[in-house]
Amino acid sequence: MFVQTVVVWGSAHPHASHSNKNYPIQVAGEKVLGFKHGNLHSYEGENKVTLANLFVSMLNAVDAPVEKFADSSGEMTELAG
Repeated sequence: MFVQTVVVWGSAHPHASHSNKNYPIQVAGEKVLGFKHGNLHSYEGENKVTLANLFVSMLNAVDAPVEKFADSSGEMTELAG
């Protein structure tokens, strides 16, 4: 039943200023979907990506293929296992 399930957990606004930077996000999904487990990724500075890239990766993992979502620049390939 949960073979094609991806769960995203995070905060609506991690800062009192409602900044859209440095959101703590956790992703859980079946290994069969192709996610690499047990990793911590930091997307700051030169590694900065939009949250929309995560949504592109999730949609593609559950067989709802998209190339772009909102302001994404593609998939987050480092999440793939």
